[in-house]
Amino acid sequence: MRMIFIFIDGFGMGEKDPERNPCCIADMRYFEYLIERYGLICADATLGVEGLPQSATGQTTLYTGVNAAKAIGRHWSARPTEELEQIIMRDNLFLSLKRNGRTVTFANVYSTAYLEKMKTDSRGIYRPSVTTLLCLSSDTPFRVLDDYMKKRGIFHDITGKMLIENGYDVPLRTPEEAGEILYNISRDFDLTLFEFFMTDIQGHSGDREKAVYELELLNRMLGRLIQLVDFREDVILITSDHGNIEDLSVKTHTYNPVPVIIAGDAVDRSALDIHSLMDVKPAVMRIFGIQDA
Repeated sequence: MRMIFIFIDGFGMGEKDPERNPCCIADMRYFEYLIERYGLICADATLGVEGLPQSATGQTTLYTGVNAAKAIGRHWSARPTEELEQIIMRDNLFLSLKRNGRTVTFANVYSTAYLEKMKTDSRGIYRPSVTTLLCLSSDTPFRVLDDYMKKRGIFHDITGKMLIENGYDVPLRTPEEAGEILYNISRDFDLTLFEFFMTDIQGHSGDREKAVYELELLNRMLGRLIQLVDFREDVILITSDHGNIEDLSVKTHTYNPVPVIIAGDAVDRSALDIHSLMDVKPAVMRIFGIQDA
C-alpha cells in the first residue's frame, strides 16, 4: 500500500455561505467526489487550549500525535519554537514510519539558496518549518530545483509560478501535470507528503478571487491523482492544521474543525477513531498496520 498525504494549510470546515466561504463557489468537484465515496471526518483543531488555533502547534500535533498547544500552554503561529522543535525531533510521522521499515518522502521543492540560508541563519523565514523538521529529523533528502526540472518534485504553489516570478528559469506546470508528478513520486515510497499553504495565505488576504483560484488549483491536481491512483491498493489522505480560507469575513484563523478525508477501499475508517489533530498520526500508523508506541 502507498499513501499520498496532502496537507492543506488553513483549510477548515465552514458554513455553506457563498458570501463568506469560497469553497461554496469554487469548483471542488473532486473533493466532493472523495467525500461522497469515502466520507468526511471533522477533526477538532482547538486542542482544548484557549485562543485561535495556529500553524506551528497545529502541525506539530498533526505529525507527532502530541498535543503541542497544551505542551507549551498556548497556540503558536508560523515556525516552531525550540520547545516544539524538541517534540518534533523526538518523534514524528516520518521517524515512526522509517523506524518500522517504511519509506517516506517530502514532494515539495526547496531552492538551494533557501536551504543554505537555513543552515547559516535559521531565524525568521529561514527558521525550519514543521515539515522541514520532519525531513531533518529523519534524514529525508530535500528536493531541490533540479528535481523540479526533472519532474521529481513540486513547488508549494503547484504550478511553479512563484519560482518564475522570482527569476528562476523553470517551466510552468499545470495542476494536472503536478498531480501526475506527485503520483509518480509516490510509486517509490510508502508515504509521500505534499504541503500546500497558499490556502492559508489567501485566507489571511481575504481576497475572494485569489482564494477561489487556489482552491481550484488543488481541485484540478486532485482530479488527476484520482484518475491515476488505484484505490484498491492506495490511499489519499487530505487534512489541515486549522481553519482560515473557509471564512473570508475575518482575516484570522477560525475555530472551525478541519476535514480529514481518507480515500482508499481497504481502509476501515470507523476503526481509526479520529476526533482531533492528535489522532491523525496514530491513524496513519494503523493504516500501515503499525501499532504506534
